[in-house]
Amino acid sequence: MIFRQIASTAAVAVLLLFVAFIPVYGASPSVAPAGNTDMANSRIIANNSSSTKGSVVKIVDVTNLRSGPGLDYDIVGKAVPGVTLPIVDTTGDWYVVPLPSGERAYVANWVVETETPLRYVVFVDKTNLRSGPGLEHDIVGKAASGDTLPIAGVEGDWYIVTLSGGKQAYVANWVVRTNLDEREAPKVYIYHTHNRESWKNVARNVTGSSVDDTEINITLVGGHLGEKLTKSGIRSLVETEDFMERLKTQKLGFSQSYAESRKAVTKAMKANPSLAYFFDIHRDADVPRKNTTVTIKGKSYARILFVIGTAHPNHAANQKLANELDKRLNKKYPGLSRGVISKSVHQGNGEYNQSLSPGSLLLEIGGANNTLEETKLAAEAFSDVFSAYYKSLK
Repeated sequence: MIFRQIASTAAVAVLLLFVAFIPVYGASPSVAPAGNTDMANSRIIANNSSSTKGSVVKIVDVTNLRSGPGLDYDIVGKAVPGVTLPIVDTTGDWYVVPLPSGERAYVANWVVETETPLRYVVFVDKTNLRSGPGLEHDIVGKAASGDTLPIAGVEGDWYIVTLSGGKQAYVANWVVRTNLDEREAPKVYIYHTHNRESWKNVARNVTGSSVDDTEINITLVGGHLGEKLTKSGIRSLVETEDFMERLKTQKLGFSQSYAESRKAVTKAMKANPSLAYFFDIHRDADVPRKNTTVTIKGKSYARILFVIGTAHPNHAANQKLANELDKRLNKKYPGLSRGVISKSVHQGNGEYNQSLSPGSLLLEIGGANNTLEETKLAAEAFSDVFSAYYKSLK
């Protein structure tokens, strides 16, 4: 799964400097090498107390590193001023820090400074660390559930994380979560189960009943919605996975679309517990323009239809949300909403992944006879109305 995180803040740089250590022996490795499936004794930063979780020590003077938590233990290395090292654990007044060799040492907390990087990743499951920002790059290590690493930068959909000893690796942003302030944590997840849905005036595939395009399609509308929501203060994640290509690769039928997109939604929920709303953006089929278009203050908008699946016991919450937004849309943008319709398993998928959250909606924005511009305008109006609704709950 690949999703784009819509964010206005710049990537935070966390710098770990190189340092020469004398040889150290006998400690457990702090990073699991590629191929090592036994993670029990190869945590990156694990079991540290809540007060030091995600923190680093900053060396302010030439400092002894010892084999144990006390001045009576052997000196196994020295660190120079300016070096920062992740805190692996604490024992009394001593911090456990990893060395470039992968071994560990102890440093007294009264001779160093501590700081918490502005952002760090928290691993949700056993996760591959790679040499570059993509699945095609080599696996250079593994992290276990609960491990944390400081973020040194961002490259596309990948975080650059700093390992013990100063080396860096890449981890996909959809398999981890971060320590983002609650105000910055993502609240909305936008995806497109039928991601290649396009419009007759631009689609390059119009064979049979298809009106599809691999580039000019409904994902542009979802992306636009995500940007508008984020600008309004509601941080959003926009899924860019090509589900249609995944069906093709796996030789699955079109009816399996929602099963594929469900995997993406589930993964996003696990990596981002703050998510509360899930919008699956579509456009309707070959419906006459007169039914899918409305003019408001001289501008042509694609009308919005809310689709609620009833084939699960919790659909009432989704229905309530849809009804509220339908009412608000038509109050501020008269005629923009086409209403709310319910569908059982006898009328379609019947569930549309909406059992996953009470904040789930399927939005049909316009139809095949609308334009991208009209559909984007509708997305802006929906963002406006949803933002007001969201803020009214606080």
